[in-house]
Amino acid sequence: MDTWRLLLTPPARGAWNMAVDEALLESVGRGASLPALRLYAWQPPCLSLGYAQPFSDVDIPRLKERGWELVRRPTGGRAILHTDELTYSVIAPPDEPRLAGTLLESYNHLAQALLAALRLLGLPVEMQERSAASQAGNTNPVC
Repeated sequence: MDTWRLLLTPPARGAWNMAVDEALLESVGRGASLPALRLYAWQPPCLSLGYAQPFSDVDIPRLKERGWELVRRPTGGRAILHTDELTYSVIAPPDEPRLAGTLLESYNHLAQALLAALRLLGLPVEMQERSAASQAGNTNPVC
Protein backbone atom coordinates (compact mmCIF):
# COMPACT_ATOMS: atom_id res chain seq x y z
CA MET A 1 0.00 0.00 0.00
CA ASP A 2 1.59 3.29 -1.10
CA THR A 3 -0.88 5.76 0.39
CA TRP A 4 -0.64 6.75 4.03
CA ARG A 5 -2.45 9.33 6.14
CA LEU A 6 -0.57 12.21 7.73
CA LEU A 7 -2.32 13.43 10.88
CA LEU A 8 -1.19 16.69 12.47
CA THR A 9 -3.10 17.00 15.71
CA PRO A 10 -2.88 19.98 18.09
CA PRO A 11 -1.33 19.71 21.57
CA ALA A 12 -3.67 17.75 23.81
CA ARG A 13 -4.00 15.99 27.16
CA GLY A 14 -2.36 12.60 27.57
CA ALA A 15 -5.60 10.63 27.71
CA TRP A 16 -6.81 12.21 24.45
CA ASN A 17 -3.49 11.50 22.71
CA MET A 18 -3.57 7.85 23.74
CA ALA A 19 -7.25 7.49 22.78
CA VAL A 20 -6.47 8.77 19.28
CA ASP A 21 -3.57 6.33 18.93
CA GLU A 22 -5.74 3.44 20.13
CA ALA A 23 -8.55 4.38 17.73
CA LEU A 24 -6.08 4.52 14.84
CA LEU A 25 -4.61 1.17 15.87
CA GLU A 26 -8.05 -0.43 15.91
CA SER A 27 -9.12 1.15 12.61
CA VAL A 28 -5.93 0.30 10.71
CA GLY A 29 -5.86 -3.16 12.30
CA ARG A 30 -9.26 -4.09 10.90
CA GLY A 31 -8.47 -2.57 7.49
CA ALA A 32 -10.94 0.29 7.82
CA SER A 33 -8.35 3.04 7.31
CA LEU A 34 -4.98 3.67 5.73
CA PRO A 35 -1.69 3.38 7.60
CA ALA A 36 -0.93 6.64 9.39
CA LEU A 37 1.87 8.86 10.57
CA ARG A 38 0.61 11.06 13.39
CA LEU A 39 2.52 14.05 14.77
CA TYR A 40 1.38 15.56 18.06
CA ALA A 41 2.34 17.28 21.30
CA TRP A 42 1.29 17.07 24.94
CA GLN A 43 -0.37 19.78 27.00
CA PRO A 44 0.04 19.69 29.97
CA PRO A 45 3.24 17.62 30.35
CA CYS A 46 2.51 13.95 30.80
CA LEU A 47 4.31 10.81 31.92
CA SER A 48 3.33 7.85 29.76
CA LEU A 49 3.94 4.30 30.93
CA GLY A 50 4.41 1.28 28.69
CA TYR A 51 1.50 -1.18 28.76
CA ALA A 52 3.21 -3.56 31.20
CA GLN A 53 4.90 -1.06 33.51
CA PRO A 54 3.28 -0.89 36.96
CA PHE A 55 1.86 2.39 38.22
CA SER A 56 3.68 1.65 41.49
CA ASP A 57 6.91 2.73 39.71
CA VAL A 58 5.63 6.32 39.75
CA ASP A 59 5.49 8.92 42.52
CA ILE A 60 1.94 9.99 41.65
CA PRO A 61 1.65 12.73 44.34
CA ARG A 62 4.79 14.36 42.93
CA LEU A 63 3.36 14.26 39.41
CA LYS A 64 0.16 15.93 40.62
CA GLU A 65 2.19 18.52 42.54
CA ARG A 66 3.89 19.51 39.28
CA GLY A 67 0.64 19.54 37.31
CA TRP A 68 1.72 16.63 35.13
CA GLU A 69 -0.60 13.90 33.92
CA LEU A 70 -0.11 10.13 33.86
CA VAL A 71 -1.31 7.77 31.12
CA ARG A 72 -0.62 4.29 29.84
CA ARG A 73 0.54 3.82 26.25
CA PRO A 74 -0.85 0.99 24.12
CA THR A 75 2.79 0.09 23.36
CA GLY A 76 5.52 -1.34 25.52
CA GLY A 77 8.64 0.19 26.94
CA ARG A 78 9.40 2.24 30.00
CA ALA A 79 8.12 5.57 31.23
CA ILE A 80 8.56 8.63 29.00
CA LEU A 81 8.10 12.19 30.21
CA HIS A 82 6.49 14.22 27.43
CA THR A 83 7.12 17.95 27.81
CA ASP A 84 8.30 20.27 25.02
CA GLU A 85 8.56 17.78 22.19
CA LEU A 86 7.04 16.58 18.98
CA THR A 87 5.83 12.99 19.29
CA TYR A 88 5.13 10.68 16.39
CA SER A 89 3.04 7.54 16.04
CA VAL A 90 3.29 5.13 13.14
CA ILE A 91 0.26 2.89 12.73
CA ALA A 92 0.45 0.27 9.99
CA PRO A 93 -0.80 -3.27 9.39
CA PRO A 94 1.53 -6.15 10.31
CA ASP A 95 2.18 -6.95 6.64
CA GLU A 96 3.47 -3.45 5.79
CA PRO A 97 6.65 -4.28 3.78
CA ARG A 98 8.52 -1.11 4.80
CA LEU A 99 8.30 -2.22 8.42
CA ALA A 100 9.31 -5.83 7.82
CA GLY A 101 11.95 -7.47 9.98
CA THR A 102 12.66 -7.42 13.67
CA LEU A 103 11.42 -4.70 15.98
CA LEU A 104 14.84 -3.00 15.93
CA GLU A 105 14.99 -3.22 12.13
CA SER A 106 11.56 -1.58 11.95
CA TYR A 107 12.69 1.21 14.28
CA ASN A 108 15.75 1.73 12.08
CA HIS A 109 13.61 1.97 8.92
CA LEU A 110 11.37 4.53 10.62
CA ALA A 111 14.31 6.53 11.95
CA GLN A 112 15.94 6.65 8.51
CA ALA A 113 12.68 7.87 6.94
CA LEU A 114 12.29 10.57 9.60
CA LEU A 115 15.90 11.68 9.11
CA ALA A 116 15.36 11.93 5.36
CA ALA A 117 12.20 13.99 5.87
CA LEU A 118 13.92 16.37 8.29
CA ARG A 119 16.84 16.78 5.89
CA LEU A 120 14.39 17.66 3.12
CA LEU A 121 13.19 20.45 5.41
CA GLY A 122 16.78 21.71 5.60
CA LEU A 123 17.56 20.52 9.12
CA PRO A 124 21.10 19.20 9.78
CA VAL A 125 20.21 15.96 11.56
CA GLU A 126 22.07 12.72 12.11
CA MET A 127 21.49 9.49 13.98
CA GLN A 128 23.83 8.45 16.75
CA GLU A 129 24.26 4.98 18.17
CA ARG A 130 23.73 4.61 21.89
CA SER A 131 26.86 3.28 23.50
CA ALA A 132 26.74 0.51 26.09
CA ALA A 133 28.43 2.93 28.51
CA SER A 134 25.56 5.42 28.19
CA GLN A 135 23.12 2.71 29.26
CA ALA A 136 25.21 1.12 32.02
CA GLY A 137 23.57 1.27 35.40
CA ASN A 138 20.32 2.67 34.03
CA THR A 139 17.87 0.84 36.28
CA ASN A 140 15.47 3.68 37.01
CA PRO A 141 11.99 2.63 35.79
CA VAL A 142 11.20 6.26 35.01
CA CYS A 143 13.99 7.00 32.58
